[in-house]
Amino acid sequence: MATESTDTSSQPVSAAVVEMARQAVRDFHECFWWWNPDFTPRTVEDVREIVLNLRKGGHQAWQRAQELNSCL
Repeated sequence: MATESTDTSSQPVSAAVVEMARQAVRDFHECFWWWNPDFTPRTVEDVREIVLNLRKGGHQAWQRAQELNSCL
């Protein structure tokens, strides 16, 4: 029996989540030395990449990663 995959990585995220992600990148720029400032996260996968890099930072960055991840 085939089951339908529920891959959400390419689903778009809301404007509020986009702004939260962009603000996190600005606030914790040390976690994103490679970041292109013109890039705008648009999908769940983009935001998850931000979350993963925030988790490499300090305690406050990790907390922001948790907040952002809870919005996905």
